[in-house]
Amino acid sequence: MNKISPDKQKIIRLVLLPAIVLLTFISCDPRPQGRPYSGKIEINLEPEQYPAEDIPEFVFQPNRAKYLIAPRAEYYLIGVVLGKERYRYDRGADIAPYDLAIAWNKLVLTKLYKQLKWSQSGRWYHWRYDEDFPFDNDFVARYSSNNHIIPANPNIRAALGLVRKGENIGLFGYLVNVSQTEGEPEFTWNTSLSREDEAGGSCEVFYVTEIRYKGMSYK
Repeated sequence: MNKISPDKQKIIRLVLLPAIVLLTFISCDPRPQGRPYSGKIEINLEPEQYPAEDIPEFVFQPNRAKYLIAPRAEYYLIGVVLGKERYRYDRGADIAPYDLAIAWNKLVLTKLYKQLKWSQSGRWYHWRYDEDFPFDNDFVARYSSNNHIIPANPNIRAALGLVRKGENIGLFGYLVNVSQTEGEPEFTWNTSLSREDEAGGSCEVFYVTEIRYKGMSYK
């Protein structure tokens, strides 16, 4: 058997080490675990909301900080993804790393949402339309929303990474009020409970316990 010279061994190590590091990084990348879901995502439905009177407050710790979560309503939202925005540095990024803008019912059944230009920034969503668009801002706001998504666990968080614009999605969980239980500065975030508001505070703070997306259910 031919022996490999020390110089060649060094070269092999230099070539293989980055590949090993890359493979380790890829293998550690979180992948969501889901189960096949055969039901149809009915984007024609209105969001469903029910009082969460019997759901107690609880402490939630996604990373280092602890938050008090106060469920206000059980909530089911099914529609088309208008946009997904990733937040890393604002005050809410620790607990809600993504915003999802979603449209449903009349705005998607008529394909009208495709006539608008959608964007997201600063925890808001925005739209623009041409003069020939047949409806006003109230109509658009009535059948769409921007949602601050609080993933209930790492698997839900990983599943959010799969979500793409233009796809049908089902989200299930609770509309919640959030307050930080310790640390400075003080942080509170209250959810909207209406689909017809448009001013500041009109976004839904959505604690998500299940995502249905592309034939899979993630919990």
